[in-house]
This record gives sequence, structure tokens and C-alpha cells, in this order.
Amino acid sequence: MSTKINVTYKNKEYVLEFNRAAAQQIESQGFILEQVEDKPSIMIPLLVYGAFMKHNRGIKRALVDEIYENIVGKMGKDGEEGFIAVLCEMYAETVNTLMDDKNGDEGNAATWTVTRG
Repeated sequence: MSTKINVTYKNKEYVLEFNRAAAQQIESQGFILEQVEDKPSIMIPLLVYGAFMKHNRGIKRALVDEIYENIVGKMGKDGEEGFIAVLCEMYAETVNTLMDDKNGDEGNAATWTVTRG
């Protein structure tokens, strides 16, 4: 089950969630998770926009920027998780699904072998 964030802004509800397509989109625009702290002015806007992609198709970048500007608890305080930290976890969770082993039934499993000459 994937993590979601529900945001309410100007009486409208937005669901933020990552999927592989959103992760791929922001990566193609230069997003690198490990650079969030080193290049926040580039990486954070990409991360935030990516989180809106799955459920808010066609949302304007300017609106996403406006919503983010007004988000409370971006960094968290007093032991609370910050908005940015949760987005980073959500992105990482999605990307990690590319490397997860499926434990499905044997009839549906794709198996592989290596042959070296």
C-alpha cells in the first residue's frame, strides 16, 4: 500500500501520491533524491510537482507552487514529520517497487537463468 498525502487548499482537496510514471517524469526533468538538501531550490519544486501528478492531471505548475508556498509544516517541528520528508519517503517507496521481488504464485512468476559461454 502506498503512502498518500491529502492537502486542502482554498476549500479544494488534492491527493498527493507517487507512481512510477510521476517518478520517471520528474527524474527526466533532473530530479535526484540525494540532492534535495544540496539543491533544494531545484529538487523540492520537482518533488512537490511530481506528487501532484498522479491524481491531479493537468494541474498548472503555478498552482502547485502556490499551494506549496502555503503548506504548513514543510520541515516539521517538535518530533513531527515534515511535509518534505514525507514526500521524499513516498518517492523512495515508489522507486523501490522497481526492485521488489514479487512473491506471486508460481504459475504467474517470471523466472530467469544465466548462461555463460
